Amino acid sequence: MTGTPATRALRTTGTNTVSVTLGRVGGGLLAALFGLVGRARGTRALHPVGVCGAGALHVVPGPPSGVALLDSPGPHDCRVRWSRAAGRRHGRDVEGMAVRVTGAAAGDVLFASTGTGVVTRHMLTARAPHRHGSLTTLLPLSTARGSLLLRLDPVPAEGDPPTAYRLLIAAPGLPWHERGTLEIRWASHDCTRRHDPVGQPLEGTWTPPIWSRLRDPSYAAAQQVPAARHKPAGALPEVT
Repeated sequence: MTGTPATRALRTTGTNTVSVTLGRVGGGLLAALFGLVGRARGTRALHPVGVCGAGALHVVPGPPSGVALLDSPGPHDCRVRWSRAAGRRHGRDVEGMAVRVTGAAAGDVLFASTGTGVVTRHMLTARAPHRHGSLTTLLPLSTARGSLLLRLDPVPAEGDPPTAYRLLIAAPGLPWHERGTLEIRWASHDCTRRHDPVGQPLEGTWTPPIWSRLRDPSYAAAQQVPAARHKPAGALPEVT
């Protein structure tokens, strides 16, 4: 950035002010939308129907990252919920996976169906029922060593939903590197557990401030509606 220290400070302050304003306005709009949809459905605004399970993450540690999950081989026990965003019985929908890691690496992380390219890893993609593919964190997580994206790739022919995934990591714009596996034992039912990747991030990670301002109000609004077990109209049948 060019200019005197005074002008650089003004530019930085201006940028921060715009980010704060956009975050607050966007967060307020999302909160209103999530609250309205949740009350209309009588359950979660998004991902209303799914299936829960227990899993274990096995990691191949690399250079120290400060992220507990990636710096220890595990196994890291976790609780998992698979779902589709709109809960549609038919047609294409966004696939999602919520993972709650327990133990020393504790924290929540959400994955959604996206592409895997430099740009498409930040773009949601809809899939037909019973079709599974790559899931990423969509937005990068902040760490002491910079921004980081996580990705899960289903192991072929391993169930519906899949019972095994490959874990990959990448910095924005850089190639993916395989770092481990996730194995899951699915239950025959859904659960009312909620996940909060902003308030309870993986140990050693955090959410950039602008995304926190966007997400926090919508999570607060969602918490006001019970995560009911019943199936909304047009929802997916129970996954077994």
